[in-house]
Amino acid sequence: MARAAKKTTTGGRRRNYAPKPDEIGTRKYLPIGWANWLGFVLFGLITLAMAAEFVASIVESRGADPIAAGVMTFGLGYMVYLFGTVRLRD
Repeated sequence: MARAAKKTTTGGRRRNYAPKPDEIGTRKYLPIGWANWLGFVLFGLITLAMAAEFVASIVESRGADPIAAGVMTFGLGYMVYLFGTVRLRD
């Protein structure tokens, strides 16, 4: 009589559905590849500069400049968030 071949397992059902290590905790907000890190840092620096301009334009009360600086700060901050969370690997 022939025996049935043993079924090999790959870690079980729970392991198969577990999230990747870079998708949990604070690591999910940090970039993975070098291109994402480059964009994250560069857009981060520009966002900080625009935030400083936003504060300076409010202090000096330059008309509609705070509105434009605030919109640009928000838009660039969103780009930093996208560079940090998009999971494209090199």
